[in-house]
Amino acid sequence: NSEELAGVFQKVGSVDMVEVIYDKESGRSRGFGFVTMSSMEDCNAAIEKLDGADYAGRTLRVNFPNRNRVDSPPVSRPPRMDQNNTNKLFVGNLAWGVDDSLLHELFSEHGKVLEARVVSDRETGRSRGLGLVTMSPEAEVNEALNKMDGVSVEGRNLRVNMAGERPASRG
Repeated sequence: NSEELAGVFQKVGSVDMVEVIYDKESGRSRGFGFVTMSSMEDCNAAIEKLDGADYAGRTLRVNFPNRNRVDSPPVSRPPRMDQNNTNKLFVGNLAWGVDDSLLHELFSEHGKVLEARVVSDRETGRSRGLGLVTMSPEAEVNEALNKMDGVSVEGRNLRVNMAGERPASRG
C-alpha cells in the first residue's frame, strides 16, 4: 500500500506523495505506483539506492516517468516551484479524454496554475484517470479545491483533494 511504499522511499529521502495503483475490480495493487520526492537530489538518491533492490520478494524498478506518446516530443519541465506540496491538488476520476491542457484550463478558472499534469500509463501513454495541479497562491488553491471537487467533466465527477492527503471514502 501507499504507506508501506512511502516507508521504503523515506529511508533515502524526503517523500512528498505516494500513489499505489489498484485494480478497479479486484481492489488489489497492480504492482506499481508513483512516488514524488521533495527534491531532485532525493529523486537521484532513490534511483541509485532502490532501483533493482528487493522488496517483499519483488525487484523494484525505480526511474523517472517516461513520456511514451508518439505524437509529442519529450517534455522538459521547469524546476519545481513548490517544494512542500502545500499548493498541489490531487485530481481523481478524470475522464480518459482529459489531457494536461484541459486540466490546466479547468483549474485556471479559479486561479494561477503553475503546473497541470495528467498521470499516464508508462507502457501505453494512456491517461491513468488522475492528475496533479499546482497553483499559487494558497487562497486560490483552496478556492479551486472547494469549487472543483464533485464537478462533472466529460460525464465524470472530479475528486479533488490536497496532494498527499488520503481522500475520504466514497462508497
